[in-house]
Amino acid sequence: MEYFASAQNIQWLIWLGVGLVFVIAELAVPAFIVVFFGVGAFIAGGTAFFGATVPVQLVVFGVSSVVLLILFRKMMAATFTGEKAEDEKEPNVIGQQAEVVDAIRPPQPGRIKFQGSFWSARSGEAVEPGSMVRIVKRDENDLNAFVVEKEQ
Repeated sequence: MEYFASAQNIQWLIWLGVGLVFVIAELAVPAFIVVFFGVGAFIAGGTAFFGATVPVQLVVFGVSSVVLLILFRKMMAATFTGEKAEDEKEPNVIGQQAEVVDAIRPPQPGRIKFQGSFWSARSGEAVEPGSMVRIVKRDENDLNAFVVEKEQ
């Protein structure tokens, strides 16, 4: 217990507590900002554990928090909010062929089979099951549906 008697030996525990408070605060305010200060506090706690002085710990905390924030915030926010990363492209489905499995009778949608999956589809004309259609675009009202036209 005498190891914990001096303030210098418990500084890393204080940084650990501060880091935990920041991480828990991120759960209450999910903006992907506060968590980086928590990680910065953990890093500063590591420097305290190995005997760094308080000014060095503060500089490490500030620099590491800001660097992590700049490098990872955009990527983390996109990952955890379900948005796509900038370099992730949706495969081009426009112009691809699909098979009608449930009749399309305007204005009612039908279902098509495309790349092994079943999708809702709309068309300007009636299309019977077993017919081949070409995908024209995504349905503006339902992004999980396609607008198709009958193959000639």
